[in-house]
Amino acid sequence: MLLPGDHGSPGRRRPRAAAADIIINEWGRDDIAFALLGFGDCLADLQALSTELGLDDHVAFTGRVDLDDIRRYLSTADVGLGPDPRSPFNEASTMNKTMEYMACALPVVTFDLHETRISGGDAALYAPGDDVRSFAKAVVSLIDDPDLGAEMGARGRAAIEQRLGWPIQAEIYVDVYDRLFARESAPEPLVGVMADA
Repeated sequence: MLLPGDHGSPGRRRPRAAAADIIINEWGRDDIAFALLGFGDCLADLQALSTELGLDDHVAFTGRVDLDDIRRYLSTADVGLGPDPRSPFNEASTMNKTMEYMACALPVVTFDLHETRISGGDAALYAPGDDVRSFAKAVVSLIDDPDLGAEMGARGRAAIEQRLGWPIQAEIYVDVYDRLFARESAPEPLVGVMADA
């Protein structure tokens, strides 16, 4: 399992630890490991919580990593996790990690957030609300069904190539600017001498 990003929000640390606790300690899945890439204000708290829950043998905290390490983790992970809880910001945002997972053909498990569902489509499994147990079940279901994971990963990669990747999005942005500036006349360039303030 892969969890990249800024581990700085206290509200985000509990779902990560709770899902791992359920999967490892409650369900006894010692065949599953988690990697948390990145850093943030709550990283030390997450590490302490991992120790408190007895998860240290199953959770790797990388701290800051370079692009080669990110590529290595993305290419060897089975599932990409997006444990971002409901909030006005999260409902209106697609997390970078979701797009990175999809670009690398990783299936995604996330909470059912509005914008994430629009971007992730059928490349993700969505846990309702902030239900950590459902989140954990979705993770295990993808680990136990690698064919489904591969199929979802392929759908995610196709979504990046066909509608979400920068080459497609760049055309959309340029079109918006072209339409905006075509409706208004461009201001005359300012020519002159600047006065001292």
